[in-house]
Amino acid sequence: MTVLAIAMQKGGVGKTTTTLSVGVELAQMGARVLLIDIDPQSNLTQALGFDPTTIAHSIYEVLLNPTYGPAFATITTDYGIDLVPATLALAGAELTLAGRFGRELLLRTALAETRRAYDYILIDSPPSLGVFTVNALTAADSVLVPLQAHVFAFKSMPQLEETITIVQQLNPALRIGGIVVTMVDRRTSVNQVIEETIRQQYGDLVFQTSIPSNIKLVESPAAGQPISVYAVDSSGAKAYRRLAEEVAARYDNQ
Repeated sequence: MTVLAIAMQKGGVGKTTTTLSVGVELAQMGARVLLIDIDPQSNLTQALGFDPTTIAHSIYEVLLNPTYGPAFATITTDYGIDLVPATLALAGAELTLAGRFGRELLLRTALAETRRAYDYILIDSPPSLGVFTVNALTAADSVLVPLQAHVFAFKSMPQLEETITIVQQLNPALRIGGIVVTMVDRRTSVNQVIEETIRQQYGDLVFQTSIPSNIKLVESPAAGQPISVYAVDSSGAKAYRRLAEEVAARYDNQ
């Protein structure tokens, strides 16, 4: 099985959309999939139609009680995937966990047994470096990077690579397993130039599928539905379907 941290140290690049869309598509291909929302903004949780204020148990309680595993906080969704949600309680958790011994390994400990129950575990991590991002990276086998076709996102890559190098002290096998170019607007030459630069610099790490700039991808989280349900024939849905096929082929979990 494969644990992927969906990470990029810049907001608004498509992390949550990628986590949700790839997860649902993998489930539709027959895989057992668990999504984990470890971002205090709870965007993944809300994108699946859940109100964080009504959730009894979340990733926060899992981190506080890692030896129990995440099963007590796991929600079965209508889309073939399971979810460990995030709530507003997570916002104050960094202070709660600050003095806790081994705080960087809490999620890894919690997933020790759960790994066997799923083919894929996808972790939606925050855009900033902190205890939650470090937990996601420490628990992961590799990192899937949504990289927006924008100059500022591209310039954030060295920061992420430096973070991975640091986390390798705790998780030596951690690596970038794939880069997906997101929010590509083929009407602009700048986007095309940046995408080509990304492909030249990172080679085979970059998935062949890129994700277009698509209004349906913006609308679907607000509707609380994955893109494959909200707008199944949209260019965004079709792109994520192809990307999921590439992910499955790359990780041999078909």
